[in-house]
Amino acid sequence: MDAIVEPTEQANPGDEHLLRWWDGYLNGLIAISLFGGQITFTVIISEIANPATLDPTSVASRTNTRFERETVRMFVALSWLLFMVPLGIAVVTKMLLLDVGIREYIRINLADGHKCFMYIPSVLSFLLNALPVIAFLFLALAVVAYVPVVGWIGVGLISLFILIVFVLWIIFDA
Repeated sequence: MDAIVEPTEQANPGDEHLLRWWDGYLNGLIAISLFGGQITFTVIISEIANPATLDPTSVASRTNTRFERETVRMFVALSWLLFMVPLGIAVVTKMLLLDVGIREYIRINLADGHKCFMYIPSVLSFLLNALPVIAFLFLALAVVAYVPVVGWIGVGLISLFILIVFVLWIIFDA
C-alpha cells in the first residue's frame, strides 16, 4: 500500500473537507454512544422496579399491556448493544482516518471515482445514524412498561424519525 500513497496533485480540496467532516461527526457519535452506553449499562446491572407492581389499579395492569421486568431489562440491554456497536465502528474508523497513508489512499480513490469509495461512506453513515436511533427506540419501549402513554408517544415519534431518515437516505445517498 505504500506505493499507492504517494502525494498527488489531483486530490480535490473538498476531499480533505469531507475527511474533516467525518472526523467531527465521529467525535459526536462517540460522545453519544459513550453517554448512552454508560447509562444503559448502569440500568442493566442494577435492580429495577417490577412494572406490574407499581400501580396495580391502572388500566395497563388490567389489560396486561405492560412489559415484565426481564423484558424491560432486555430492551435496555439491546439498547446498550446498539450504542456499543456504533461506538466500536466509530473508534475504529477514527483510528483508520488518523493514518496519513490511509487518508491519502482514500483521497486518491475518491478522486479516481472508485464506486467502492462512494458506497462505503453512505452505508457507514446510515449504520452509524440508524443504530443509536434504534437504541432510543428500545429505551422508549422500556418506558412503555412504566408510563405507557409517554412510552408509546416516544415509540411513535422515534419510529416516524426512523422512517424520515430512511427515506432521506434513499433520496440523497442510495
